[in-house]
Amino acid sequence: MSLAPEEAPRPPSLLRAVLPIVLFMFVCGIVGPIFLIMGLAIEDEPGTGWLLPTGIGITALDLVIGLTIGINRYRSQMKSFVLKQKGRPAQAQVLSFEPTNIEINGEPLIALRLRIHGNDIAPFEVESKKIVPAMRMPLLYAGEVPVLVDPETQEWEIDWASAKPMTAAPAAPAPAVAAPVDNRTAGERLAELDDLLRRDLVSRDEYDATRARIIAEL
Repeated sequence: MSLAPEEAPRPPSLLRAVLPIVLFMFVCGIVGPIFLIMGLAIEDEPGTGWLLPTGIGITALDLVIGLTIGINRYRSQMKSFVLKQKGRPAQAQVLSFEPTNIEINGEPLIALRLRIHGNDIAPFEVESKKIVPAMRMPLLYAGEVPVLVDPETQEWEIDWASAKPMTAAPAAPAPAVAAPVDNRTAGERLAELDDLLRRDLVSRDEYDATRARIIAEL
């Protein structure tokens, strides 16, 4: 029995990268197409002359934003595809990282400064903002992350698939703290409790419970 050859990975599709974003922008900016349709339908009605140009403007803006985001998404996907096909594995020393207080899809965007090095790769430093999954943050604290690098263009990306899972070290048990010893007499403690009650700093229930406990210790 012969095994079928593994299908080669396909490059990302420009249409699949752009179309969902453009459609999403039209859904979010649905008022643009609505104004556009209304402007065409009732263009002869008085007081409606603004509908058509407004609809065209909003629709065009939605289209431009959608295309811009979609094309950037495609370029990112293509870069990742090329690196996975031709990139060389290397290591990146984490020189510094800082949060940007921005989250994308619930994951933090981190400003990174890395020094990339590896076999047949001349060391070089880079600065970039990357989405770092929360579960991968320990790798930054460890000081090194795996990367894929194109030695010719120095294009790179973090190779999370090759990263070893980090396990948190067991927390050291907290040192036992001895409870402070109260050297006051029962009378002094009861007098203070009465004073707290008079000043409404304790409820009647708390007063009764504490007073019973002090008396029981006699």
